[in-house]
Amino acid sequence: MLVRTRRSAFTLIELLVVIAIIAILIGLLLPAVQKVREAAARMTCSNNLKQIALAAMNYESTYKYLPPGINLAGGSYLGTLAYILPYIEQDNIYRMIPQGMFILPPGTASGGVWWGGAWTAGNQRIPIYLCPSDDADSVGVSTGVFAYIYTIPGSNTVTGGYFGGANPTIGRTNYASCAGAIGETTDTFYGQWRGAFAPDKRFKITGIVDGTSNTFGFGELLGGNSQTRDFVAAWIGIGAMPTAWDLLTPTQWYTFGSKHTAAVTQFAYVDGSVRSVRPLGASATTWFSPRWYAIQQAGGRQDAAVPDTSQFE
Repeated sequence: MLVRTRRSAFTLIELLVVIAIIAILIGLLLPAVQKVREAAARMTCSNNLKQIALAAMNYESTYKYLPPGINLAGGSYLGTLAYILPYIEQDNIYRMIPQGMFILPPGTASGGVWWGGAWTAGNQRIPIYLCPSDDADSVGVSTGVFAYIYTIPGSNTVTGGYFGGANPTIGRTNYASCAGAIGETTDTFYGQWRGAFAPDKRFKITGIVDGTSNTFGFGELLGGNSQTRDFVAAWIGIGAMPTAWDLLTPTQWYTFGSKHTAAVTQFAYVDGSVRSVRPLGASATTWFSPRWYAIQQAGGRQDAAVPDTSQFE
């Protein structure tokens, strides 16, 4: 005797239960995938910073000095990242820049002002200068692209010049060298925390009195407001950035900052080690707080203080 059995189709309730289970699983899986993706991006960013810092050290091994923060008085406005191109395997882009533009005072740079003679080089995309959590080259902005930012020697001022509009061809960056509190100021208070990079100056490693493992060399930046995204920065001209205003939320054009979802900004010390600093979490600087002093001490090259890194956590 043959017996046939018939299986009924899913009922509506069973189908809804299955859909609900799948939705829950996807809801559990997506945050995990996002966390893995961000962890990978953060690791890549950390490696970028490490390679940039080591490139600066290799520059120092060649010339016996660290590269300058920016070529200001020479007139070419080439920033730190332009000087280390041969040491991050970008010698082809380095050779696009007229070599006279690298000359620092007391000589006079030649070959272009505002890196005009290096326009082709400045339009090149350099992956190591981009944090994957942000990728400044793909970011739309409302106001413009900073061609240069620097602290003005002898003053307490930060200035910058920018090209209006999106300027999508300009090669952008998420990293900059560190000027210390406000750079090479003559102010006796803020001058305690002059950084490892400054306009028209090249410091020997022995000039990093606080030690290369205690002094910020490079940090992440967005170049503008991290919420409305008004600016980004061009790698060829961004000079050393100040630390005096801390890591504001949202970031500003004169502060370091990042788009990491873990709410950290990474810094490479002069020796190449990389550590994270949490943002302030406020839109106004908490002047002269323990955290503020720790940030300035990490940014300074000769204050003879070991920064309290517990303030960064």
